[in-house]
Amino acid sequence: MINPAKDLLQERKYQVFANGYEIDVAKGITPGLATTEVVEPVYGNDNSLTANFVNNGTMSMDLIEKKTNNVLLDNLCGISPATLAKAYTFSNFNQIAVWLNRKALDNSKYVGAEFYGKCALAPSGKSGAPNEWGTRTFSGNCDIPRKFEIDGVGLASEKIAISSGAGTLVGTPYVNPDDGFYAVYVVAQQWDNSGLKVTDSEILAVTAAMVSSGGAITIAAGDLTDMLITNVNAAFVVYLASGAGIYPSGAIKTEGYFKAI
Repeated sequence: MINPAKDLLQERKYQVFANGYEIDVAKGITPGLATTEVVEPVYGNDNSLTANFVNNGTMSMDLIEKKTNNVLLDNLCGISPATLAKAYTFSNFNQIAVWLNRKALDNSKYVGAEFYGKCALAPSGKSGAPNEWGTRTFSGNCDIPRKFEIDGVGLASEKIAISSGAGTLVGTPYVNPDDGFYAVYVVAQQWDNSGLKVTDSEILAVTAAMVSSGGAITIAAGDLTDMLITNVNAAFVVYLASGAGIYPSGAIKTEGYFKAI
């Protein structure tokens, strides 16, 4: 028998992150799938051949605008949230990672997560009546979503230094149950620490050799198609991890894409 209080978690139990920064003003999130339906009649068969191919994911997110912390817009425009003077150009947006960690009923741990890679979201104009808070909707395409349901496990993120194609995570990754890898998302960066900006970057196709069970990161020349290995001095890694507590005080690490190293 269903106990609604325990078995049917409210959507507010999800914590939302964009490139490792919490979005605490999301009031509506609508993920979806862009699919192609195929129906082909063939001779000798009363039933048509049917299929439904998934092309990519979609994402729509409604946010209340904050005065000094528009972290989603910051990341889409390639601006560090720590930057004091910001200017946004709505003509070109970066691909980012968005994920949702689901809290347990008592908020003592995570019990699963959803991941949306390569989100290319564009904002709408701001809306709101004079006696309302301003809201803005971000929508666009992303990779095919991934969902994990594992007790005590959520998605972690780290920004680490890379030297000669190698680096090491501080946390211990938990193996992905679906593909056996130890990361879900890796971005190679050419990082300018003095200016707190990413000069160049490439979202990599994660391989078994890229992240080990002990957290060793290896970015080989063959992993890169746009950047030269000599330019990679940092990496942003998203991976499953186990641990008690929730952000910002839990054991699972959550570091931002623009963290200084």
